Amino acid sequence: MQIKFARRDRAFMLVCLNLILTVSLMAHLHAISPHYHFDLREISFEIASFVSVLIMFIAATLIKVTLAERRMVLTGLFALQTGNLLDAANGIFYSAQTHWWLIGDVLTFLGEIILALVVFQFVRLTNNLTNRDPLTGLYNRSFHMRALAQLLKTSHSKKEPLTVIAVDIDHFKHVNDVYGHAFGDLALQTLAKQVLSFDPQARLISRTGGEEFEIVADGLDELAAVALAEKIRTAIAEIDLGEDRRLTASLGVSLSHVGEALASLRQRADGAAYKAKNTGRNRVCVAD
Repeated sequence: MQIKFARRDRAFMLVCLNLILTVSLMAHLHAISPHYHFDLREISFEIASFVSVLIMFIAATLIKVTLAERRMVLTGLFALQTGNLLDAANGIFYSAQTHWWLIGDVLTFLGEIILALVVFQFVRLTNNLTNRDPLTGLYNRSFHMRALAQLLKTSHSKKEPLTVIAVDIDHFKHVNDVYGHAFGDLALQTLAKQVLSFDPQARLISRTGGEEFEIVADGLDELAAVALAEKIRTAIAEIDLGEDRRLTASLGVSLSHVGEALASLRQRADGAAYKAKNTGRNRVCVAD
Protein backbone atom coordinates (compact mmCIF):
# COMPACT_ATOMS: atom_id res chain seq x y z
CA MET A 1 0.00 0.00 0.00
CA GLN A 2 1.27 3.46 -0.89
CA ILE A 3 -0.13 6.72 0.51
CA LYS A 4 0.37 10.02 -1.28
CA PHE A 5 -0.95 13.53 -0.72
CA ALA A 6 -3.35 14.83 -3.34
CA ARG A 7 -3.09 18.25 -4.93
CA ARG A 8 -4.30 20.85 -2.45
CA ASP A 9 -6.16 22.92 -5.05
CA ARG A 10 -8.23 19.90 -6.13
CA ALA A 11 -8.88 18.92 -2.53
CA PHE A 12 -10.01 22.48 -1.74
CA MET A 13 -12.30 22.48 -4.80
CA LEU A 14 -13.91 19.17 -3.80
CA VAL A 15 -14.48 20.31 -0.22
CA CYS A 16 -15.98 23.59 -1.43
CA LEU A 17 -18.26 21.72 -3.83
CA ASN A 18 -19.36 19.47 -0.99
CA LEU A 19 -20.16 22.41 1.27
CA ILE A 20 -21.99 24.30 -1.50
CA LEU A 21 -24.21 21.29 -2.21
CA THR A 22 -24.80 20.75 1.50
CA VAL A 23 -25.75 24.39 2.12
CA SER A 24 -27.93 24.42 -1.03
CA LEU A 25 -29.80 21.35 0.18
CA MET A 26 -30.44 22.87 3.60
CA ALA A 27 -31.55 26.16 2.00
CA HIS A 28 -33.97 24.28 -0.23
CA LEU A 29 -35.43 22.39 2.72
CA HIS A 30 -35.85 25.67 4.59
CA ALA A 31 -37.57 27.23 1.56
CA ILE A 32 -40.12 24.45 1.20
CA SER A 33 -40.58 24.04 4.95
CA PRO A 34 -40.35 27.46 6.65
CA HIS A 35 -41.53 26.02 9.95
CA TYR A 36 -38.72 24.34 11.80
CA HIS A 37 -37.81 23.23 15.28
CA PHE A 38 -34.20 22.82 16.40
CA ASP A 39 -33.41 20.74 19.46
CA LEU A 40 -29.82 19.52 19.55
CA ARG A 41 -30.67 16.77 22.02
CA GLU A 42 -33.05 15.15 19.53
CA ILE A 43 -30.68 15.15 16.56
CA SER A 44 -27.29 14.98 18.29
CA PHE A 45 -26.52 11.51 16.91
CA GLU A 46 -27.38 12.48 13.32
CA ILE A 47 -25.36 15.72 13.60
CA ALA A 48 -22.37 13.83 15.02
CA SER A 49 -22.61 11.28 12.19
CA PHE A 50 -22.78 14.05 9.60
CA VAL A 51 -19.75 15.87 11.03
CA SER A 52 -17.66 12.69 11.32
CA VAL A 53 -18.38 11.66 7.72
CA LEU A 54 -17.64 15.21 6.52
CA ILE A 55 -14.26 15.03 8.26
CA MET A 56 -13.59 11.68 6.57
CA PHE A 57 -14.55 13.23 3.22
CA ILE A 58 -12.07 16.08 3.76
CA ALA A 59 -9.35 13.58 4.70
CA ALA A 60 -10.12 11.50 1.60
CA THR A 61 -9.67 14.57 -0.62
CA LEU A 62 -6.22 15.22 0.87
CA ILE A 63 -4.86 11.65 0.77
CA LYS A 64 -4.61 9.22 -2.14
CA VAL A 65 -4.31 5.53 -1.32
CA THR A 66 -3.14 3.63 -4.38
CA LEU A 67 -5.02 0.44 -3.46
CA ALA A 68 -8.37 2.19 -3.12
CA GLU A 69 -10.55 3.70 -5.84
CA ARG A 70 -10.59 7.33 -4.68
CA ARG A 71 -13.68 8.32 -6.67
CA MET A 72 -15.66 5.49 -5.11
CA VAL A 73 -14.49 6.50 -1.63
CA LEU A 74 -15.52 10.13 -2.15
CA THR A 75 -18.85 9.16 -3.71
CA GLY A 76 -19.66 6.76 -0.89
CA LEU A 77 -18.71 9.28 1.79
CA PHE A 78 -20.73 12.06 0.17
CA ALA A 79 -23.79 9.82 -0.16
CA LEU A 80 -23.46 8.76 3.48
CA GLN A 81 -22.90 12.35 4.60
CA THR A 82 -25.96 13.60 2.69
CA GLY A 83 -28.07 10.76 4.08
CA ASN A 84 -27.01 11.69 7.62
CA LEU A 85 -27.79 15.33 6.87
CA LEU A 86 -31.32 14.50 5.72
CA ASP A 87 -31.81 12.32 8.79
CA ALA A 88 -30.84 15.30 10.94
CA ALA A 89 -33.05 17.62 8.88
CA ASN A 90 -35.98 15.28 9.58
CA GLY A 91 -35.89 16.50 13.18
CA ILE A 92 -35.62 20.16 12.14
CA PHE A 93 -37.91 20.71 9.14
CA TYR A 94 -40.81 18.66 10.45
CA SER A 95 -43.29 19.99 7.87
CA ALA A 96 -41.23 19.00 4.79
CA GLN A 97 -42.52 16.26 2.51
CA THR A 98 -41.73 12.74 3.69
CA HIS A 99 -39.99 11.72 0.47
CA TRP A 100 -36.95 13.73 1.61
CA TRP A 101 -36.47 11.40 4.56
CA LEU A 102 -36.85 8.38 2.28
CA ILE A 103 -34.14 9.86 0.04
CA GLY A 104 -31.96 10.23 3.14
CA ASP A 105 -32.38 6.56 4.06
CA VAL A 106 -31.61 5.48 0.47
CA LEU A 107 -28.47 7.65 0.33
CA THR A 108 -27.28 6.32 3.68
CA PHE A 109 -27.76 2.74 2.51
CA LEU A 110 -26.12 3.48 -0.85
CA GLY A 111 -23.13 5.12 0.82
CA GLU A 112 -22.65 2.14 3.13
CA ILE A 113 -22.81 -0.27 0.18
CA ILE A 114 -20.24 1.73 -1.82
CA LEU A 115 -17.85 1.95 1.13
CA ALA A 116 -18.29 -1.78 1.81
CA LEU A 117 -17.31 -2.49 -1.81
CA VAL A 118 -14.26 -0.25 -1.42
CA VAL A 119 -13.21 -2.15 1.72
CA PHE A 120 -13.75 -5.47 -0.06
CA GLN A 121 -11.60 -4.31 -2.99
CA PHE A 122 -8.94 -3.00 -0.63
CA VAL A 123 -8.74 -6.27 1.31
CA ARG A 124 -8.65 -8.32 -1.91
CA LEU A 125 -5.84 -6.26 -3.43
CA THR A 126 -3.89 -6.17 -0.17
CA ASN A 127 -4.17 -9.93 0.15
CA ASN A 128 -2.99 -10.34 -3.44
CA LEU A 129 0.02 -8.09 -2.83
CA THR A 130 1.09 -10.08 0.23
CA ASN A 131 1.22 -13.18 -1.98
CA ARG A 132 3.26 -11.57 -4.76
CA ASP A 133 6.94 -10.90 -5.29
CA PRO A 134 7.16 -7.10 -5.66
CA LEU A 135 9.85 -7.20 -8.36
CA THR A 136 8.49 -9.80 -10.78
CA GLY A 137 4.80 -9.97 -9.88
CA LEU A 138 5.03 -13.75 -9.57
CA TYR A 139 3.87 -15.56 -6.45
CA ASN A 140 6.36 -15.31 -3.60
CA ARG A 141 7.93 -18.13 -1.64
CA SER A 142 5.49 -17.93 1.26
CA PHE A 143 2.42 -18.33 -0.94
CA HIS A 144 4.21 -20.91 -3.08
CA MET A 145 4.85 -23.21 -0.15
CA ARG A 146 1.22 -23.07 1.00
CA ALA A 147 -0.18 -23.59 -2.48
CA LEU A 148 2.28 -26.37 -3.30
CA ALA A 149 1.38 -28.20 -0.09
CA GLN A 150 -2.29 -28.12 -1.09
CA LEU A 151 -1.56 -29.25 -4.65
CA LEU A 152 0.61 -32.11 -3.36
CA LYS A 153 -2.14 -33.19 -0.96
CA THR A 154 -4.62 -33.23 -3.84
CA SER A 155 -2.26 -35.18 -6.09
CA HIS A 156 -1.77 -37.80 -3.37
CA SER A 157 -5.52 -38.19 -2.95
CA LYS A 158 -5.92 -38.64 -6.72
CA LYS A 159 -2.86 -40.91 -6.85
CA GLU A 160 -1.43 -38.79 -9.66
CA PRO A 161 2.10 -37.33 -9.84
CA LEU A 162 2.75 -33.64 -9.30
CA THR A 163 5.57 -32.05 -11.30
CA VAL A 164 7.94 -29.47 -9.83
CA ILE A 165 10.34 -27.70 -12.21
CA ALA A 166 13.12 -25.79 -10.46
CA VAL A 167 14.64 -22.98 -12.55
CA ASP A 168 18.02 -21.50 -11.61
CA ILE A 169 19.46 -18.70 -13.76
CA ASP A 170 23.02 -19.40 -14.89
CA HIS A 171 25.82 -17.02 -13.86
CA PHE A 172 23.38 -14.52 -12.39
CA LYS A 173 25.95 -13.18 -9.92
CA HIS A 174 28.18 -12.40 -12.90
CA VAL A 175 25.28 -10.54 -14.54
CA ASN A 176 24.82 -8.38 -11.44
CA ASP A 177 28.54 -7.77 -11.02
CA VAL A 178 29.18 -6.82 -14.66
CA TYR A 179 25.99 -4.96 -15.63
CA GLY A 180 24.74 -3.78 -12.25
CA HIS A 181 21.79 -4.67 -10.03
CA ALA A 182 19.37 -2.50 -12.02
CA PHE A 183 20.06 -4.58 -15.10
CA GLY A 184 19.81 -7.74 -12.99
CA ASP A 185 16.35 -6.66 -11.82
CA LEU A 186 15.34 -6.02 -15.43
CA ALA A 187 16.59 -9.47 -16.37
CA LEU A 188 14.50 -11.06 -13.61
CA GLN A 189 11.39 -9.16 -14.68
CA THR A 190 11.89 -10.14 -18.32
CA LEU A 191 12.41 -13.79 -17.42
CA ALA A 192 9.28 -13.72 -15.24
CA LYS A 193 7.19 -12.44 -18.15
CA GLN A 194 8.58 -15.16 -20.39
CA VAL A 195 7.88 -17.90 -17.86
CA LEU A 196 4.36 -16.57 -17.31
CA SER A 197 3.57 -17.42 -20.92
CA PHE A 198 3.41 -21.03 -19.71
CA ASP A 199 0.74 -20.21 -17.14
CA PRO A 200 -2.00 -22.17 -19.01
CA GLN A 201 0.11 -25.33 -18.66
CA ALA A 202 1.07 -24.76 -15.02
CA ARG A 203 -0.80 -24.66 -11.73
CA LEU A 204 1.72 -22.45 -9.98
CA ILE A 205 4.60 -20.17 -11.07
CA SER A 206 6.65 -18.50 -8.33
CA ARG A 207 9.90 -16.78 -7.55
CA THR A 208 11.28 -18.77 -4.65
CA GLY A 209 14.70 -17.13 -4.28
CA GLY A 210 17.01 -14.49 -5.70
CA GLU A 211 17.46 -16.10 -9.12
CA GLU A 212 15.39 -19.19 -8.43
CA PHE A 213 11.91 -19.95 -9.73
CA GLU A 214 9.57 -22.92 -9.52
CA ILE A 215 6.85 -24.06 -11.90
CA VAL A 216 4.34 -26.62 -10.68
CA ALA A 217 2.15 -28.67 -13.04
CA ASP A 218 -0.14 -31.63 -12.63
CA GLY A 219 -1.41 -34.39 -14.89
CA LEU A 220 1.97 -34.90 -16.59
CA ASP A 221 4.02 -38.05 -16.97
CA GLU A 222 7.81 -37.83 -17.03
CA LEU A 223 8.09 -37.34 -20.80
CA ALA A 224 5.51 -34.54 -20.79
CA ALA A 225 7.15 -32.90 -17.77
CA VAL A 226 10.57 -32.93 -19.42
CA ALA A 227 9.05 -31.56 -22.65
CA LEU A 228 7.51 -28.68 -20.72
CA ALA A 229 10.81 -27.97 -18.96
CA GLU A 230 12.62 -27.96 -22.32
CA LYS A 231 10.14 -25.44 -23.71
CA ILE A 232 10.72 -23.21 -20.68
CA ARG A 233 14.51 -23.53 -21.02
CA THR A 234 14.33 -22.64 -24.72
CA ALA A 235 12.05 -19.67 -24.06
CA ILE A 236 14.49 -18.31 -21.46
CA ALA A 237 17.47 -18.77 -23.81
CA GLU A 238 15.63 -16.74 -26.47
CA ILE A 239 15.30 -13.68 -24.23
CA ASP A 240 17.11 -10.74 -25.82
CA LEU A 241 18.32 -8.22 -23.25
CA GLY A 242 20.01 -6.01 -25.84
CA GLU A 243 23.63 -5.65 -26.93
CA ASP A 244 23.85 -9.41 -27.44
CA ARG A 245 23.20 -10.09 -23.75
CA ARG A 246 21.21 -13.24 -23.07
CA LEU A 247 20.19 -15.43 -20.17
CA THR A 248 20.26 -19.17 -19.77
CA ALA A 249 18.95 -21.33 -16.97
CA SER A 250 19.47 -24.79 -15.54
CA LEU A 251 16.28 -26.70 -14.82
CA GLY A 252 15.53 -29.64 -12.58
CA VAL A 253 12.39 -31.77 -12.87
CA SER A 254 10.92 -33.96 -10.17
CA LEU A 255 7.67 -35.93 -10.16
CA SER A 256 6.14 -36.75 -6.81
CA HIS A 257 6.20 -40.28 -5.47
CA VAL A 258 3.28 -41.81 -3.60
CA GLY A 259 3.08 -40.20 -0.15
CA GLU A 260 6.19 -38.09 -0.72
CA ALA A 261 6.68 -35.07 1.53
CA LEU A 262 6.82 -31.58 0.11
CA ALA A 263 10.39 -30.98 1.28
CA SER A 264 11.57 -34.14 -0.45
CA LEU A 265 9.84 -33.24 -3.72
CA ARG A 266 11.41 -29.78 -3.81
CA GLN A 267 14.80 -31.06 -2.70
CA ARG A 268 14.88 -33.53 -5.58
CA ALA A 269 13.97 -30.78 -8.08
CA ASP A 270 16.71 -28.54 -6.66
CA GLY A 271 19.18 -31.41 -6.81
CA ALA A 272 18.34 -32.01 -10.47
CA ALA A 273 18.83 -28.29 -11.25
CA TYR A 274 22.17 -28.40 -9.43
CA LYS A 275 23.14 -31.41 -11.53
CA ALA A 276 22.19 -29.48 -14.68
CA LYS A 277 24.53 -26.68 -13.61
CA ASN A 278 27.38 -29.05 -12.93
CA THR A 279 27.02 -30.80 -16.28
CA GLY A 280 27.22 -27.76 -18.52
CA ARG A 281 24.30 -25.43 -17.63
CA ASN A 282 21.45 -24.40 -19.95
CA ARG A 283 19.94 -27.87 -19.79
CA VAL A 284 17.25 -29.95 -18.12
CA CYS A 285 17.92 -32.80 -15.72
CA VAL A 286 15.40 -35.18 -14.18
CA ALA A 287 15.52 -36.17 -10.52
CA ASP A 288 15.93 -39.80 -9.58
